[in-house]
Amino acid sequence: MRTRRTLYFAIATLVLGGIGAIVYLWSFVLLPSFIAESIKSAPPPTETVSAEEARNENWQPRIAAIGTLTATDGIDIAPQVGGVVDMIAFESGKTVRKGELLLRLDFAAEAAEMRSITAQLVNAEADLARRESLAAKGYAPRSQIDELRSQRDSLQASVDRLRAIIAQKFIYAPWDGRLGLRNLSIGSYVAAGQRVVWLQHVDPIFADFAVTEEEYGRIAAEQKVTARFNAWPGEVFTGKVVTTDARMSDASRMITVRAEIANPDGRLLPGMYANVEVAAGTPAAVITVPQTAVTFSLYGDNVFVVVPASKSDPKAKPDDLVIERRFVKVGEIREGRVAVRDGINLGERVVTAGQNKIDQGSHVVVNNSIALQATGETELQ
Repeated sequence: MRTRRTLYFAIATLVLGGIGAIVYLWSFVLLPSFIAESIKSAPPPTETVSAEEARNENWQPRIAAIGTLTATDGIDIAPQVGGVVDMIAFESGKTVRKGELLLRLDFAAEAAEMRSITAQLVNAEADLARRESLAAKGYAPRSQIDELRSQRDSLQASVDRLRAIIAQKFIYAPWDGRLGLRNLSIGSYVAAGQRVVWLQHVDPIFADFAVTEEEYGRIAAEQKVTARFNAWPGEVFTGKVVTTDARMSDASRMITVRAEIANPDGRLLPGMYANVEVAAGTPAAVITVPQTAVTFSLYGDNVFVVVPASKSDPKAKPDDLVIERRFVKVGEIREGRVAVRDGINLGERVVTAGQNKIDQGSHVVVNNSIALQATGETELQ
């Protein structure tokens, strides 16, 4: 009886051990192996991206620079003589014409002195005339005539001097231009040479900008210039190159170019910064891609190119697409497009949206509607 019980126990132990071994083998050996094989044999995940073909465009070669506006003529209006202001004939910021009266200084003292000297001059001329009549008859010596003539000429010179001083008390605009802000009032004393107001001639207006030695070789008079200003976003002002400086800067090794820009409404003011572009050379064909397609990096600019999977896998389906990362040499950036000098061929498709989901060899499908959704646009049906 005891022997039979021991036999049953041994059989049960063997059965349970076998079941445990089978469970262990399945759970920790066979099942993980099956899962790994399934994952390995599963097709790679496919990401959705937006793409656009590289296209050919004719771009006008341009030289870009930051310029500063300066008036074609600009001076500080200042009197030649000192005096008290008794009339102001201009308003701040107004446009004036050549010869227009701007300011008058008090000239009462000079006018009174001139009247006094003028009266003396009249008497001196009358006295000289009488003496000359007597001298003609031999009743007056020549020395007296010479002395009277000298007195007459001295008085005349004094009158002329006072007349010139009085004229300097009237300040006129030397040419057409726009005035700045006045900094005086009636009754103010103005010293000789003291600035009264700015006068700037700003139509046309100059834009001065610096270019490198290489760019200087492409600059010529009469070239078209466009300028943009932060004060008027989206507006383009046009002009032309008029001249260049006679030497390069010793410090920057650059040369200053001067352009002339039309400014009929006077919106452009001296001192403004301008984003200047000079049309230099004839239009040339360039391959361009959207700026969003280029990843700019210190290690090299690159793009993701969509290519057929069959290029690297002969067993792939004809419509399967994969990603190929390419380093490119880029040129100018204009209005959201980048000129590519090397690395992209005409007609190749580059990824413009969805780059964060892909890398070299990623499988993709192209759906350009995601780019429209990202920008808030609506796809036309």
